[in-house]
Amino acid sequence: MAIKYLGLAVRLLAASLLFYNFSCAKKCTETTYSFNLPVKAYPDRDSINIGDTLWLEVNQSVILKNNDGIMIDYGGAANLGSVIDFQKIDTVNKIFIEAANKFEYKLEKGKELQRTSLYIEYNFAEANQSYVFKLAIVPGEKGIYRIGVGSSNNTYRKSDKCTKANFLINFKETISHDYYIRLVNPSAPINIPVTNNYFFKVK
Repeated sequence: MAIKYLGLAVRLLAASLLFYNFSCAKKCTETTYSFNLPVKAYPDRDSINIGDTLWLEVNQSVILKNNDGIMIDYGGAANLGSVIDFQKIDTVNKIFIEAANKFEYKLEKGKELQRTSLYIEYNFAEANQSYVFKLAIVPGEKGIYRIGVGSSNNTYRKSDKCTKANFLINFKETISHDYYIRLVNPSAPINIPVTNNYFFKVK
């Protein structure tokens, strides 16, 4: 008899765990917040020399404005970061080619997660109630380059994996020099006020 009740208890426990996991998964599917997160490139010149340093930096308060205008404290993010891709313009064939290996890097704030010939993936750090990231980029080859920063989607906090946020990452207080894109696409729009692309020439 005891074995019979034990088996029933085990089945009830398994069913309750299944229901709990289903309910939690259902709660975790909805993205609740949407934020803008700026990145700055400097010195903001359209041409630099081989061996010069270009900086990418993020310094943003963890208290952010949601798309409905409400300020939200979204500190403690576990996976906030960006995939940053590096491309060189092939002016003969009018195409972009992978170029992450054309630079040397020094990461001062943040954490590198993955690197390929096209991109490097980073997580941002958190310090003094701000999300911070600082990367030095030193070119080793002449050419015209594009840096693209990717947004951070389904970002969750360490204390709350169910509430998600999307971070739209774009350059701010930075001239993108997007006229260089016309070397690839002569009809491409330029002077876009908000963009996730940054172009520069290495002499």
